[in-house]
Amino acid sequence: MPADHRDVHDDREGDLPSTFRQAVRTEFGRTFSAPYEIPVVVAVNGALMSSAWFFLPASLKDDVFSLHGSLVFAGVLASWMYSDVPATNVLGPDSVRVRRALGDPVLFRRLLAAKNVVLWVLITPLCCFVALLIGVANDNLLSTLITVVWIGIVPFGALGISNLVGIRFPYHPMPLRFRWEHRRPVARMIVRWLALAVTPYVVFPVITAVLMAPTLILWGLLTPTGLSKNLHVTDFGWGVGVACVLAVAGWWGGHHAGYVLARRRSEWLDAFLADPARA
Repeated sequence: MPADHRDVHDDREGDLPSTFRQAVRTEFGRTFSAPYEIPVVVAVNGALMSSAWFFLPASLKDDVFSLHGSLVFAGVLASWMYSDVPATNVLGPDSVRVRRALGDPVLFRRLLAAKNVVLWVLITPLCCFVALLIGVANDNLLSTLITVVWIGIVPFGALGISNLVGIRFPYHPMPLRFRWEHRRPVARMIVRWLALAVTPYVVFPVITAVLMAPTLILWGLLTPTGLSKNLHVTDFGWGVGVACVLAVAGWWGGHHAGYVLARRRSEWLDAFLADPARA
């Protein structure tokens, strides 16, 4: 759910973290400060996904979640909760620190990783708990544990890669009223912002699907029933294992590619991030 506000953090929060632990702690402090954009976005997306699940017709629900029954709901819930602005617009809301980190690959990647970890902490434990509830109710503990591994690891790959969107196309959070009052030029102030605000709903699921593509191909070729019925737990485990390896590579590669991209555009990024009135 797109949200927009002016960053309330002042220059005192421009200090760069000397350790990853400090980076995560600082990011938690930013996340749980007014206006609480990220927790609100995550909660709303989870509520929307859960509502859609309960209101889907039974026949459609069976088709959508045919790979591994209702356990897939927990994975889809996680993917949907991640699919919003916090997963892509990683530079604009933190412009002071990002500008200072542009020349340091370790610090820049540390900031990105901390943002990913905080988002992971807000979403993954809840979705793992949902998976466990479903697994216990269906007496399917081994498949449940494999699903929990999928939920815990695969989103990291999508988060690492989705950072590239915000590095290539950053935008400043600002009040909707301010954006509308200063809507000229419309293409930059309104159209560009709206496009980037809804992009995560497409980008994150697509990246997740790409990370899962080799797994789906493996399942389709090697299992007797293809993807038409519930998978055997062994096939499910091997497939999730492949997806997790790709996710780890995606997270590491996404952060390194993100810094390379930021350095190539450092002059433009520095000027853009220095002006909070730019869209």
